Amino acid sequence: MAVVAKRAGKPVVEGPLWARNWAKFGKAGDRAQLDDILVFHRARGSGHVGLYVGEDYCAFHVLGGSQSDDVTITQIARDRCIAIRWPVYRKAPVTAKPVQLAASGALSTNEA
Repeated sequence: MAVVAKRAGKPVVEGPLWARNWAKFGKAGDRAQLDDILVFHRARGSGHVGLYVGEDYCAFHVLGGSQSDDVTITQIARDRCIAIRWPVYRKAPVTAKPVQLAASGALSTNEA
């Protein structure tokens, strides 16, 4: 995630390898929009971070690395999301909006 933020000209959070630190990125969002950063809880206090690409009625569809040892789009249950973070824009792009997708496939339970 640090490489993505840096290439986009956005500040990188302190301790970027700890997923939960991304809950300090940008500003808090109340509803996920395309390209927002989503932070999720995992077992034993760990976390997962990824980019929002869409949502269905029970899950966020998230682009991330280290999802089954690959870069993939994975469906993660909404109730695991602990932070929605918006990049700070001078003017938000027109694509910064929620994206509704069809529910298909299985929910991820462990992105490792």
